[in-house]
Amino acid sequence: MRIIVLATFFIAFFSTSNIQAQKIYSSNQIKLIFATAPNISRGNENIASPMRFTAFFNYSTFVNVDLTKHLGLSIGVEVKNIGMTLRDSVFKTKHRAYAVGVPLYLRLGNMDKKWYFLAGAQYDYLFAYKEKIFVDDAKVKRHPYNSVRPFIPSVFIGFKAKSGASVSVHYMLQNFFTDDYRFKDPRDNHALTSYDNSQLLYFTIGFMGDVDRKKKQRQTPPSQDKQEAFSRTY
Repeated sequence: MRIIVLATFFIAFFSTSNIQAQKIYSSNQIKLIFATAPNISRGNENIASPMRFTAFFNYSTFVNVDLTKHLGLSIGVEVKNIGMTLRDSVFKTKHRAYAVGVPLYLRLGNMDKKWYFLAGAQYDYLFAYKEKIFVDDAKVKRHPYNSVRPFIPSVFIGFKAKSGASVSVHYMLQNFFTDDYRFKDPRDNHALTSYDNSQLLYFTIGFMGDVDRKKKQRQTPPSQDKQEAFSRTY
């Protein structure tokens, strides 16, 4: 909640003050996510976490305030599919949850040419958890209740190019799984183990486009020279 209150205050302040916060516009982003849990362990045993790739459904929308030509502030709402793949000597498991996040970040670069570096933080609300366990040529799907933390903060850095292409690196500051979650061996319902150090590290590759700029380009009337040429021709 703190990040939402702080972001609302910043945007309200800069949009009503005399500081050169004259450019307020929106943008949308789609992205690919590559996630891993580099330090995770289960029952005091380290587990490999191969990179998990997801393309659906990862979508963000932002409100952007250009404070100066070289500094900007953005707040957004995004929906994404995040999780991890784990592999040990017996199991291969896939864990995923959908998340609704509120990112807030500063932009440093050229606001007119739309390229910049960015750094910020966000809160995610996780829901619709699902896990798949692959063992002995069989696949087990489960939706155990209260498996992931509902609210998880994270920090991130990134870069957006003039073309709209963007990259970013995110790190969750709390565990993906709750303290009460226990992994249940599908071969033996009494074999329960817990996960430790399940913070996610994920990378994104995406494309961001400014909505307001595209609208202005479509609505811009023809120049006076073009109008005069049209008049002379007809």
